[in-house]
Amino acid sequence: RASPAMWSATASRLRQRVVAAASNSARGALVQTPGDASVVWPLLRPGLGTRGFFFPRKNWFPWRVRIVRQRQAACRQKRHIWPRRVNPEEAPIFGVKEDGTQLSFREKEIRMGTKKLLDYARIIRNKQIQDAVDWVESMARMKSEPILKLLKKAMKDCGEKRRMDLARVYVFDAQPMRGFFVKSIRKMSRGNYGVNKSPRNMFMIRVREMPMEEWFHKVYIYNKVPRSIATDMRLALHQNRVSPQMQKEWSPYLCSSSRMFHRKELKWLDKTRQFDYYEARREWIQKYKANLMRASTEAREARGLPALSL
Repeated sequence: RASPAMWSATASRLRQRVVAAASNSARGALVQTPGDASVVWPLLRPGLGTRGFFFPRKNWFPWRVRIVRQRQAACRQKRHIWPRRVNPEEAPIFGVKEDGTQLSFREKEIRMGTKKLLDYARIIRNKQIQDAVDWVESMARMKSEPILKLLKKAMKDCGEKRRMDLARVYVFDAQPMRGFFVKSIRKMSRGNYGVNKSPRNMFMIRVREMPMEEWFHKVYIYNKVPRSIATDMRLALHQNRVSPQMQKEWSPYLCSSSRMFHRKELKWLDKTRQFDYYEARREWIQKYKANLMRASTEAREARGLPALSL
């Protein structure tokens, strides 16, 4: 008969083998921690791990969360390229959010609780307005109709009435607001009656047209291109609605691979002192405004009229 000590030793060896096999099969990311020399965190992708998506991560301590967030902040900071010398004659890179040009839109009497509305606010906040519409439309939920109606009303007002450039219009704030309750009587079992309270809450979004200098930095330097714009570019190339030369012109925006190579090229030019931030920004803004004016310019040239000045 085996002794309890033998059984415990056998169980510990089996446990070590299972852990070793799991660590060898799963792909790991090496993360330096102050306590250990290295800790391997497996990247649990579909087919590589058994943990569910909503299952809490093991050993996800606050100090480890802090290290990961510091690393993410460092990676975000690394994407930027700043001017080597500040030119006071040039416009600043980032515009003021509260400069009085923001627009607010509100939808009243929405039959949803504030907790559900807060989920929609988190989804569309800090997104381009067309991307926000696409996100809400892709849910295919009947409850999302008031949010979708509000976003489309904001797009129509900004584009047709205010004559804004919709590519630069961003939802920089979205907040649910408490309203009132509508009480109704509901018949229950055994001749009893209850009172139903249905919410009628409000939802407000605030949009702003991003300044041209900030738009250049976000799209060309930081290289966060709205998905709707990148998708339209790829679709135009696929359907042969533009010349193949545009693939080279649109390479900083087309897909994740082309954007990565664009950022690497900018970093190399900046390291070798061949990149002038302000000059590149002036050329990019001039070309962008020319593209915006192209439709009206071609129509005026067809009528024999001079082109409008930028």
